[in-house]
Amino acid sequence: MKYLLVLGFACDVYRQKPRARIFFGDKLIDEYYIPHHKDTLPTVIKKIQQDKHILQPFVGDFTNIKIKNFPPLRFYEIDIDTTLDRAELRIEIKNSDSNYTNGFITNSTLIKLQVCYFFPLHQKLLLRFREIKNKNRLTQNYAWYWVYRNYYIFDLVVNRSLCWQGKNGKIVGSDRHYLEGHSLGGDGVFTCELVKKYQILINKPKKSNRYNFDYRLIDFFLNKYKQHENQRNTD
Repeated sequence: MKYLLVLGFACDVYRQKPRARIFFGDKLIDEYYIPHHKDTLPTVIKKIQQDKHILQPFVGDFTNIKIKNFPPLRFYEIDIDTTLDRAELRIEIKNSDSNYTNGFITNSTLIKLQVCYFFPLHQKLLLRFREIKNKNRLTQNYAWYWVYRNYYIFDLVVNRSLCWQGKNGKIVGSDRHYLEGHSLGGDGVFTCELVKKYQILINKPKKSNRYNFDYRLIDFFLNKYKQHENQRNTD
């Protein structure tokens, strides 16, 4: 079965761009240097909150706000043996760019993994997921998925399954700390264990939690990927 991996980094470059090496299992998928890109999402959200009364609920379309403030995205189509029951996604970061002097650092290159989506390129399956979600939304019978944002089925960043371990020993992405919102410096590696569930590979489920997914983001990623495909085919 074919899957699509979508990655996007915000990056505050001090002097040198950090290098990313992406592995699926033992296979190197890509190696590239992450360009500078300012994270604009916190500023946009802060402005929205300031423009509203403190008791007024946030009613903005958060998905569209995220899309408008996405960093540059990279798309990888990965063909995976359907007999595989588990696999590991790994992103190695080489980033030693800083002005470290006598034990002090005042400037360094920082990265933030804002987008990391992994989902099957299987239209019938995605359509079935959407139908189940829409049906359950109408009946309030939540069945197989959970309604809270923290457990989106294809979003590896917010699911606490993707973990960062820095060369300096810093670990982010455990049950108490989310990768989302963390600016990371130095060398390190992102890892995520994927297991088979619902006949597809997804991030390893947390006990007693079910899953949701935002089909608008999936549609956006698929449309963007098709645009990239068309550009490659005409080059």
